[in-house]
Amino acid sequence: MTTKKNLALSRSNEPVDGHEYAIRMEVSTENIKRKDPFSPAKNAPTVKRKDTGSEGKEGMNAALEAIKQLTDKVDTLGTQLQQNSIMLTSIAKAVEFNAAEIKDCKTHLQSTIQEVAALKKDNTELMERVLEMERYKCRWNLRIRGLKEKEGEDVREAVAQLLVKISPSWSSNINHIVDSVHRIGRREENKTRHDIIQFTQRIHRDALWRMTKDHAICKELRISFIEDLCKANRETRAVLWPKIKEARDAGKRAYFRGGAGYINGQRIT
Repeated sequence: MTTKKNLALSRSNEPVDGHEYAIRMEVSTENIKRKDPFSPAKNAPTVKRKDTGSEGKEGMNAALEAIKQLTDKVDTLGTQLQQNSIMLTSIAKAVEFNAAEIKDCKTHLQSTIQEVAALKKDNTELMERVLEMERYKCRWNLRIRGLKEKEGEDVREAVAQLLVKISPSWSSNINHIVDSVHRIGRREENKTRHDIIQFTQRIHRDALWRMTKDHAICKELRISFIEDLCKANRETRAVLWPKIKEARDAGKRAYFRGGAGYINGQRIT
């Protein structure tokens, strides 16, 4: 009987599957209940408190310093803005002054353009008048090409004697027919300069030119009488000469008159 009780007791002490936690809870509860409620508790950990007064003072000082720095920056920015404003005002005045100057320059420029245009027109007219005067003056002249030069010669006297040989009727009046005679340019070795004869009347010039076309004296001395052309006429003839030569080779009537060229009576350019 006793053996059966011990066996039952030992089985009751074995853990039953799924109920082990209940046994542990009961033991833990008993241990808690056994503690003396009057036993002194452990001292709670003390929390160190900072000095709030010093912290507040430091924070205040930092805030004041930040405010001071911000104020300085604002003051500096204000000064810079003021300087920039003054500078902008100065620039605006300068721009306004320059704009007025430019407007004035445009006005003067427009006036100058008109004056230059008028001067160009006057200059063109004057150049044409001078050129026409040169051409007109040359109509009283003839050039002698190929007349040999002599050292210390009196060129007017030499030409006067030559003209008397060509036209004996002029012998008594040669000084009233010939106005002036001179050679062109500087003297050079092995080069004969042209002589220019200026007549008192154009009728004498034209008459002599006709006589000298095939005169024996001219052939003997190997000289020729040619027109005295101004520079503009010489340049124009140089340009037109190929056309004149081509027309003559083709049997057409081609010639010059002053600075103009003609083929079969039609003026060419």
